[in-house]
Amino acid sequence: MQSPAKPGSQRRRARIPLSCDPCRTRKLKCNRECPCQNCIARDEQSACHFKGAKIGSLSNARRESQADPMRQRIDQLENMVKRLIAHQPQIPQEPASLTPESPKPGNLIASDTQDVASAGKIVLDGAHSVYQGGDDWYDVLEEVNELKNTWNQAQDDRLEHRIPPPQSQLADGSSLLFGQVKPIDRIEILATLPPKPEINHLVAIFFDRPNFPIAVPPIIHEPTFMREYHEHCKNPSQANFIWLGLLFSILGIVMLAYHQHGEPPEYEGLSESLFQLYRIRTAQCLLSGDIAKCLPYTVETLRFNATAELNRKDDNRRGLWIMTGVLVRTAINMGYHRDPAHSSPPIPPLQAEYRRRIWLAVISMDNMTSFGAGLPRMLSAIYSDTREPRNLHDWELPTNAAMDLPPTRPLTEPTPVTYLIVKGRLCHALGRVADLTCNPTPSSYADVLATDRILSEAYDSFPPHMQPPAPAVAAAAPPQPQEQLRLSYAQIGPWSIYHRAMCTLHRRFLAPAKTNPQYRLSRDRCLASARALLAAQRDLSEQWYRFAHTRQTLAFAAMVVFLELELIRKFLGSEDAVEQPDLLQDLETSVALWEVNRNSCDEAGRQWQVLAGMLASVRNCPGAKGGDSVGDSVGGGGGVEAASADHASGLGLWGPPSQMPVVDNFTFEKELATVEIDWVCFSVTSGEAIC
Repeated sequence: MQSPAKPGSQRRRARIPLSCDPCRTRKLKCNRECPCQNCIARDEQSACHFKGAKIGSLSNARRESQADPMRQRIDQLENMVKRLIAHQPQIPQEPASLTPESPKPGNLIASDTQDVASAGKIVLDGAHSVYQGGDDWYDVLEEVNELKNTWNQAQDDRLEHRIPPPQSQLADGSSLLFGQVKPIDRIEILATLPPKPEINHLVAIFFDRPNFPIAVPPIIHEPTFMREYHEHCKNPSQANFIWLGLLFSILGIVMLAYHQHGEPPEYEGLSESLFQLYRIRTAQCLLSGDIAKCLPYTVETLRFNATAELNRKDDNRRGLWIMTGVLVRTAINMGYHRDPAHSSPPIPPLQAEYRRRIWLAVISMDNMTSFGAGLPRMLSAIYSDTREPRNLHDWELPTNAAMDLPPTRPLTEPTPVTYLIVKGRLCHALGRVADLTCNPTPSSYADVLATDRILSEAYDSFPPHMQPPAPAVAAAAPPQPQEQLRLSYAQIGPWSIYHRAMCTLHRRFLAPAKTNPQYRLSRDRCLASARALLAAQRDLSEQWYRFAHTRQTLAFAAMVVFLELELIRKFLGSEDAVEQPDLLQDLETSVALWEVNRNSCDEAGRQWQVLAGMLASVRNCPGAKGGDSVGDSVGGGGGVEAASADHASGLGLWGPPSQMPVVDNFTFEKELATVEIDWVCFSVTSGEAIC
């Protein structure tokens, strides 16, 4: 007699599978998107089908539920800013004899000690504690606004402001650190790898250092890696997770290069998705392999993961700084901070030299991320005696443990490690700048000058092949297609970092220099570097504007010039007034170039709005002198359109490598300290300000 069917069994038979058809066939974990990540990686989007029609609706509902809190936050920020602007803050009572024509230096300029020791501040609210670095855009803009509020409060009109969703909330951070990934099994990791012929091609591109567009530190010995790769192909199941993470990091960097510098036909429209997939797989391999076990390639994989994060187009400075702390501690845990000469038993020369390269790449990242984020570095409190690597080709490194290393080549002879050495020296100077800006104790002006000398020495050590061509040489070059005139990042990158560091180091002495000749050197250094950066903007192609570090550098230089113009206006009769027309012209040109390239990305468009509004404010100030190329309609469109056309004809062809508003009449520190605003991505609607 047949037993009756159980009600529960019918429900189980009617259950709809959650994975798509290809993932169920391959027994892979599906992320339930349509198309899913696995199908995108295999270019099988058309085959990604689900049983039932609930996946899309669930995904849409999930996205809507995630968007609702963001909309609420935007509304809350807009209402708060409107409320704050509606209530004009109390202005300190000043003596009747004090007039804008006779400023009192004590009210404008802090003491020398305070000026050097402005190391940032802590912003606290009920649930968050954030350290605001001492030399970000917000810091420069706040200084400009303090000048406005102190000297021309009665004449400054208020602007309306619009705050977009904070970019730091929209952009994901490091996959390794922010809970985006969970360890997965080896079978699923291996199933993500592309076919062997594709891996062969991508790995070959990665090791083609002269033509690879991203500056990757030469910390992997190619022959050794290729031997291990061929062994992996024979028996993939035996590869450890850390080595697989290294392979995924290499594939991810190549996909990032494709996405940023041009996709081949076979990867058209896929490179960004593959980069995100390989980036997550790298993090999953590091988690599964356990970075605390000190396995081979752990530091190299972490460093390549940091390279991928560094070259992303969104602003992830804080996340990268935190991740670099993990990188530094892992390297110390594996003894990279001690020179291999102290090892017992002795380390072979080839391995010892690569350990020196790895350590230099690690400390350079620590110095660079600390400088970029305006936060303290780790290496200032770490003892290390690891020597600088030698400027040698890989084929010169002896594989025989009994042989000695050959003498180093001069930096004028390019080798794969030349860029690492030169940038490492520059990053050492950046670390000194970060120490001064983050130091909570007063620093003497002698320390500033000593750091200036270190920066200058690092800049002077640049070999000719790593320096941008002189303007006259670039202008005399015959016209060629823009894609053939891409200036290597190995040239423009360190050069721009040097000038930004000079601005950061000396910016705080712009105001004291008006009354104390001792600080004239700092004022001249700061303005010279800011104007050099704005001059180089003329030769940058549109592709550069898509990178966050490019936008930050150009905007910071413009803010420095804006600050100097405000100081000239406040200190009437200053000897620097003769430079006012040239400074205005620099800003007009910069704003016009921003408008030409405003469609390169959303952030570039917002940046143009901010700078155009500030330029309109400066040009409308009494006594402002400058050309009429932009006119009084800056920020309104007409004048800028005309100027943009003029400047576009003179654009140079250097090829590939935030936003703060003018906020008047309310106090940043007291009113907005408790609001989660990403100041780098703050925006302002175009409008006219009267000074």
